[in-house]
Amino acid sequence: MKLIRTLSWTMALAAGLFVGSAAPIGSAQDPDRDRGKREEPASVTGELTRVNPNSMTFSVKSASGAEMLFKYDERTIVTGAETNVAGLATSNGSTVTVTYRNDNAGNLAAKIEVHAKR
Repeated sequence: MKLIRTLSWTMALAAGLFVGSAAPIGSAQDPDRDRGKREEPASVTGELTRVNPNSMTFSVKSASGAEMLFKYDERTIVTGAETNVAGLATSNGSTVTVTYRNDNAGNLAAKIEVHAKR
């Protein structure tokens, strides 16, 4: 009888340890888990090729020839030759540096630096 009670407690302890270790550190219940995975902002410099104010998008052609599409919003900062996103439409052909984050909706521009035309 004592052997059965000892085995029962040992099994219960082992089961408790197993269940307790089944949830890995950083599980879905841990809100800080994704903090380290947040993507750092990237930037690209190239020629501003198209601006569509209706869809709030613009395209930049990089030096390698790749064309990238970006979205902007009311929080996007514009510096340089133009001071707001409405003025971008008149800057086609200008060199721009775009700092952006890639989110679920695509590339969202955080800052657009318009360089003076040469």
